[in-house]
Amino acid sequence: MAANKKTKLGFGLLMLLKSLAVSKGRVLVAIASIMVGATVVTALTSLYFDVSEKMSHELRAYGANFFLGPSDQANPPHIAEADYQAVLSSIDADRLTGASPFLYGIVKLKLGDAVLAGVNFKGLQKIYPNWQLEGSWINVDFDDRNAMIGRTLADTMELDVGSSFDLIGRDSGKQITLRVKGIIETGEAQDNQILVNLPVARALLDRPDTIDLAMLSIVTTGKGAEDLATKINQAHPQLEAKPIRKIAQSDGKILDKIQGFMALVAGIILIITSLCVNAILSAMVVERNREIGLQKALGADDGAIIKQFVTETLLIALIGVMLGLVLGFGVAQILGQTVFNAWVSVRFIVIPLTLGVSLIAAMIAAIIPIRRAVRILPALVLKGE
Repeated sequence: MAANKKTKLGFGLLMLLKSLAVSKGRVLVAIASIMVGATVVTALTSLYFDVSEKMSHELRAYGANFFLGPSDQANPPHIAEADYQAVLSSIDADRLTGASPFLYGIVKLKLGDAVLAGVNFKGLQKIYPNWQLEGSWINVDFDDRNAMIGRTLADTMELDVGSSFDLIGRDSGKQITLRVKGIIETGEAQDNQILVNLPVARALLDRPDTIDLAMLSIVTTGKGAEDLATKINQAHPQLEAKPIRKIAQSDGKILDKIQGFMALVAGIILIITSLCVNAILSAMVVERNREIGLQKALGADDGAIIKQFVTETLLIALIGVMLGLVLGFGVAQILGQTVFNAWVSVRFIVIPLTLGVSLIAAMIAAIIPIRRAVRILPALVLKGE
């Protein structure tokens, strides 16, 4: 009995290899079609799972997406430096793109009063890299000789890059001479402000250990920003943390559109792949009419014919998918570097997902050719009709 099964298995394998060899040209085309489909699905699926994080990184160039301020119960309405540092340390370093505190106060200039903002310039550059700038950024935290000034205020005070001016703290009375290192144009309130390093602002405003608010740029996906805000508010009731909804909603809409477009492209490619495979398998059935008729004349039933073509289709699909997975991961890396300037993570879920989708598409494509093969009448085929 066992020997009989081995004989049947060997004969079936021989018939399978012979059948594929007879139509090797079409088989190779079918493998190539499935490979292309699997390549696209693998690449887009890999990007799909990474696109939220990658796009969130890219969108952070358009400004802060997270606000930190004192809660309504805080008295006085300021943020302690220790609390601000505690919040920063609670955020994953790989998700915190940039952060800057803001300390505001009124100072006196030669031609009138102005708003002074103490900031962290390194963090500010990361949050707002697209600010228009004449001159250059202040790059060190201990720089107490230079300032940056908004375009509107610079025009009003008749200041240019390189100009020196005196500042006097309105409440503290302390005076300092600074040089304009850069003039910024933002279209926001900063156009009417003087920006200095935080230690300089603290000295002028006589506020050594507090800030007024902080702006953060954090890489988040889905409801990550809301969850983080809830976590911070629970841990620090004296603070109010919240995502900037306008930016967060814009990020979400862009990501949804990109992911939807990728799914649409993958679906279209799968449909085209199925049509190609269907045409190739149909041609293979026509080419092997006499072979199928002979098999039926020798006793092969419809189940055996179906099993043979299903096995052939699965084998062709598996070879195509394996090749497509390798190429797809390569294409994903190319797209990741080209679009996001970053490598795309290789996720295990992509393999079974691509395999399953591709095999389903191949089997759907094989339905009509298999039905044609089952309907072949041995008498007519063998008579040459």
